[in-house]
Amino acid sequence: MMHIPHRRVFMLKVVASSAALATAGSLQAAPKKVEESEPKAASLGYKHDTAAVDAKKFPKHAAGQKCNGCMAWLGKPSEAWAECDLMVDRLVNANGWCSSFVKTKG
Repeated sequence: MMHIPHRRVFMLKVVASSAALATAGSLQAAPKKVEESEPKAASLGYKHDTAAVDAKKFPKHAAGQKCNGCMAWLGKPSEAWAECDLMVDRLVNANGWCSSFVKTKG
C-alpha cells in the first residue's frame, strides 16, 4: 500500500506538467506583419500593395496577382493579412505581391 500515494503524486505531477506545456504552447506570440524592408521580404521583392511593384525590376508581375491568390497564402482569401509559406512567423497583406507568386489552382 505504500506505492499508491507515490503513484498518485507521480500522476498528479504528470498531469500538471502536461497542462503547463499545453498552456505554454498556446501563449506563443502571434505573428507580426512583415515589413517590406526585412531581409527576407526585400529578397523576394515583397510589396504590401501589388500596384507598387516595379514592373521593370519584376517583368513577370501582372496587375491581378495578389498574395491571397498565391499558393503560399495560408489564410482565407477574405482575410486582410495572413501567414505565408515563404515568410515564417510573419503576416503578409492580401493585396501584396512577391517574386515567388504562383497562382492557386482553382
